[in-house]
Amino acid sequence: MALIPEWAPNIHPILVHFPIAIILLAVLMDLLNFFLPDKWWDALKTTILYGFGAVTAIAAYYTGSIAADSIFLPTGAQSVLNEHADWALWTIWFFGIYALLRIAVHWYEKMGQKAIRIGLFVIVLPGIFFLYETGDHGAEMVFGYGAGTGQLIEQHDSLASTTDSLQQANTTFTVSESGNWSWEIGPNGVSTLLSQFQWLEGSASQLQPTVVTNGNNHLLKISVDSTTNFFVGKNSFENVQVDYYLDLSDFIGEISLVNHVQNAQYYDFVTLSSDGTISQGRVTGGNREVFAEESYSASGMLFIRTVANGTHFRGYINKEMVVHGHGDAPEAGSVGLQLDGRGTVLIDRMTLTQLNNH
Repeated sequence: MALIPEWAPNIHPILVHFPIAIILLAVLMDLLNFFLPDKWWDALKTTILYGFGAVTAIAAYYTGSIAADSIFLPTGAQSVLNEHADWALWTIWFFGIYALLRIAVHWYEKMGQKAIRIGLFVIVLPGIFFLYETGDHGAEMVFGYGAGTGQLIEQHDSLASTTDSLQQANTTFTVSESGNWSWEIGPNGVSTLLSQFQWLEGSASQLQPTVVTNGNNHLLKISVDSTTNFFVGKNSFENVQVDYYLDLSDFIGEISLVNHVQNAQYYDFVTLSSDGTISQGRVTGGNREVFAEESYSASGMLFIRTVANGTHFRGYINKEMVVHGHGDAPEAGSVGLQLDGRGTVLIDRMTLTQLNNH
């Protein structure tokens, strides 16, 4: 019998119910203990329940972190995931410290004092709110956005079937009323590049942009020759998800998918290197700080998603999260590309979606 059933994406949805049940049972017994004789139930048993609850909450938190990195999230679920993770962190800190506090009270033999027992019961009540918020956001991800569900169906789906439908030969740069935009390369791809982006380093002429075709699909081909080229959109955004469809097969060096760009010295990045490493971090005053770095293996036309939402930063390649870093929430800024190397890059599509805070 497998530890994780075939239908489950990971062990987190199985494990997460234990801390909820144990902690709620502990609180209930804590309340009833004021009315029950000690021979039926005593405070020590309740403390043991709180201890088990804290341990299982920690286990649920870390399996949840692994789970979040193993599934491809819908756009709307990105902000919910952040809230779920933040509330979960507060929950494990709260109940971890609370369990240690109760153990200390037992150690110093103070639990027999009714005022202390009442005080401990009052102290634990905010933790129920933390637990509720954690569970509420987790349920919203699963039942509201379907995060992690449909595993049996997804096992039979190919990546090509999900990306091909997005690679149509439209010719417009569209902007929604909310400010989200989508650029799907068409015959006028060069003029769109020149009108919608501005250069912080290098120039458009250095990229030698041309539109090439692949069947009925148009691609923007840009070239660099051992020079740095840095271009971004003209508007600023706070919490964003940016999807790129890029072919880096003929490029040697580093390409950075940048966001929250203030200028060439201040911005956040997800950088893919031709040596097979991907890093996520921030440049401040020209100094580069890496929040997370991993290796990746992918070729051909890549679907790359970068997410910058509050203090959480994620990078996906072909619907698989490959890098997840944390840092201070940045100021609003623009998004774009930075190329440092030589060769050619093919751009099929770029889409920016603003993420809502919960």
